[in-house]
Amino acid sequence: MNTYRFTILCILILNVCSITYGQQAPQAPSLPKILPEELVELQADTDLVILDTRSPEEYEQGHLENARFVNYETFRLEDVADLSKEQKIIVYCKKGGRSDKVSQQLIDAGYKRVKSLTGGITAWQEKGYPTRHD
Repeated sequence: MNTYRFTILCILILNVCSITYGQQAPQAPSLPKILPEELVELQADTDLVILDTRSPEEYEQGHLENARFVNYETFRLEDVADLSKEQKIIVYCKKGGRSDKVSQQLIDAGYKRVKSLTGGITAWQEKGYPTRHD
């Protein structure tokens, strides 16, 4: 076996070993979540801000008490620039996908007390909690 082939073979073996036995990349911390029953207990907190990230039509069909509408499709950090980075912020949508993305944007921007509502307004309603229709 010539030196070139031997070197390539050694590199391949090292790569397989490092993939098989090497350290796994650290995983990103999971997004902070809140259950509907936990949110019910927090709703009286005057420092709490609830953001609804659904479409305007979904918001009109019913939303959480004191929810602030921020359309997921057009959301920008400037939409919440008036909020303190220390404020408690709960973000929700229909099932959790859109609110998770907006929550992550807020966390990445330095907001420290952000949580996404597990299961969104669907889980909220399944628990029998009220919604408003303004």
